[in-house]
Amino acid sequence: MQQVADAVGVSKAHIWELETGRSRNPGIELVRKLADHFSVTIAFLIGDEEVEDPAALQFFREFGGDISEGDWEVLRSLAERLKQK
Repeated sequence: MQQVADAVGVSKAHIWELETGRSRNPGIELVRKLADHFSVTIAFLIGDEEVEDPAALQFFREFGGDISEGDWEVLRSLAERLKQK
């Protein structure tokens, strides 16, 4: 929670309140920052957009910002090979 709070510029307590439902009306700027941080759309955050594969979204959240372009190419190549099986 602290990493998310630091990334979007709010307190850890505020993130906890959002996560637990104690705060139900975040500002649009905070929602934008959260969507950017998690690499998802605002529609996804507010429940208007479904994700076909939650595991893929989790993978992207964990590694999306920390993978070099070369590593992305390796992953794309591997994914293509897996699709061909």
